[in-house]
Amino acid sequence: MLSPLSFLADELHQNGIAAEIPELMQHSAVLAELSYALSPTLHEGKLQPYGFIVLEKNNVAAIKNTCQKLSISLSEARRVADGCHGFSIFKSGVFHGVFIPQYAAYTELQLLQLQQELNAIICITDANGITKLFCDAGLFIHQYRSWQKKPCISRALKNICRCAPQANFEILKDLLEFCFHDLSSRKIGATLVWCLAEPDEEEWENMRPNFMLKDIETKVGSDRSVAVLRHLLTYTDGAAILDEQARAIGVGAQLKYSEASKRLIEAHAGTRHTSAQRFSYDFPKGIIFVVSSDGPVTVFSDGMNVTDLEVRFANEPSPETSEDQLPPESLLLCCSRDVTCQGCKKQLKIQEIDSDQIKRQDKVLHCPVCSHFLHSVTCSNLDVHVVKALWRSRDLTRLG
Repeated sequence: MLSPLSFLADELHQNGIAAEIPELMQHSAVLAELSYALSPTLHEGKLQPYGFIVLEKNNVAAIKNTCQKLSISLSEARRVADGCHGFSIFKSGVFHGVFIPQYAAYTELQLLQLQQELNAIICITDANGITKLFCDAGLFIHQYRSWQKKPCISRALKNICRCAPQANFEILKDLLEFCFHDLSSRKIGATLVWCLAEPDEEEWENMRPNFMLKDIETKVGSDRSVAVLRHLLTYTDGAAILDEQARAIGVGAQLKYSEASKRLIEAHAGTRHTSAQRFSYDFPKGIIFVVSSDGPVTVFSDGMNVTDLEVRFANEPSPETSEDQLPPESLLLCCSRDVTCQGCKKQLKIQEIDSDQIKRQDKVLHCPVCSHFLHSVTCSNLDVHVVKALWRSRDLTRLG
């Protein structure tokens, strides 16, 4: 019969967590601490929160500049480290007391930012008994004896940047983290329109907010002011409009779209996603972020569903293209070309890949915006995406 730690190790292997966070398996003390976190202490009907951080030797310097240390025993640390104001620290598998961060980490987003700052592994169990493991590969969540995974946003960043190279990378990263680790984790449904350039008068009429924020400073990426935007999104219907710096201009916008976009882009099950995708077709100056009230995040640009972020069971394979699965040396030929779709008139980039590790097959490619036939070829992998062209006049990107 397996011991509790052996059972946990097997569980981590089966869910792919051992491969993503090998430090859990390399140090028995760390594995034991995870086991403790998964079985929180119950006191007078309340579960006691707990948190710990795992560092390797090459990352120790970062934590010295951001934390204060309490030199206490592990048993004492388990009573003090609440996973918000303090964390037990394990360096190369050895317990080193409790560290107090410069700023408390109350939210999932703040914990993610702390993990990135320290380049560490962070584990917390909250007062509801939900355990979260933050690592470079993403976020693993343990609830009801099952593991789920929130992916790292790096793939979504890559997908958006190739479609909208004009987007500021750091602001885009802040927006994705706000949507996926703040709004999504709180089950707040919302639509955000990020304007990469100033809308003209006609465009503004199609997205005018019913509540302007002229005298209210709120900006995605600012811990203090973004709380105002979160509150407004929670209790206001309609979209939030953000300027190029991700400052909120207003909320409560009812997005209007053209008959052409309605004809070209099929309706989704949810009206929020349908209106956002059609509006993104008409408004090439923007990138549209849609957060479902049940968690998933979808990003639209120029009428295309550019990327999706959602929680999956940890043992489910993540959606990957054939190219993603290839080591770089396996690529034999990669060529791309720019085309204009004859259906929706959007600028697209087609990429063909041939590899010695993926069988060449007949491929047929359709426009990711309007499903118009584009191209057929025999190759290993065939991909297409829109390319945002802010220099083009609005009339050239619309029909009728």
